[in-house]
Amino acid sequence: MRILLFNLLLILGLNALNVPKYFSADFVQKIHSDKSVLIYRGKIYTDSNSVFWKYTYPNEKEIWINKKVYVYEPDLYQVTISKKPEFNLFAALKKAKKLKKSEYTTKINGKTVHFIFDKKLENAWYIDDVGNRVEISFLNQNTKKIPEGIFQPKYPKDVDFIYKN
Repeated sequence: MRILLFNLLLILGLNALNVPKYFSADFVQKIHSDKSVLIYRGKIYTDSNSVFWKYTYPNEKEIWINKKVYVYEPDLYQVTISKKPEFNLFAALKKAKKLKKSEYTTKINGKTVHFIFDKKLENAWYIDDVGNRVEISFLNQNTKKIPEGIFQPKYPKDVDFIYKN
């Protein structure tokens, strides 16, 4: 759910601030709990309609969000397929508010999401369902056109499939 919520934030943030249609970046995702910090790294690509996350650390994972959500976990040799979350992007765009010079906030599925945008999307954070602070920083950003094929799920044909509603 954390990843899905943030994917919506990313699309929201990119559109609300009228930045280019294409966005790619390296990311560092930190999940802060009371006792520890989990760190994930990877690359994200979006064209405002579709999103592809490629996690590279500590484990590989690939997530495509287009008409459905596909999560490929090579270590488990499985793909989880679920419906794209119901979400009215345009209604959320109208609700995004600027708090300070470069800080914005909006509500997504009942959660308050903050992001820093100072000429580019730098950082985003929110509190997840179990009280952890989820923070994602974006590095090495690019706004060049992204090939369409990157948004099409690619995984071995003989993986196990899990279908969720």
